[in-house]
Amino acid sequence: MKELEDCLREALEESPYGIVTNDTALETARKYASELLRQRDELREALIDMVWQFAYEGTKNGEGVMYAGGLSALEGAFSALGLSDPITVEDFEAAIKNTDG
Repeated sequence: MKELEDCLREALEESPYGIVTNDTALETARKYASELLRQRDELREALIDMVWQFAYEGTKNGEGVMYAGGLSALEGAFSALGLSDPITVEDFEAAIKNTDG
């Protein structure tokens, strides 16, 4: 929220009469939201890469699974991505595909 306030303050400073109109505030909020969404997507991709690279692989009931193996950073990545631990490779691929930007 502080970042949004800073963006609005900057818009006020750049305004020729020191007035922020609704249009200016809306455009500033849109830019801020767009940047937050870009950062969210970038972080999500990094977590997906982390799971692909470092998750343990095994089988459960004859299916390939990925799991954190007790590593807290991987557990955090699974949790942040909304994944079960363990998760089948098939379900992991479906989960990341269903949320692709």
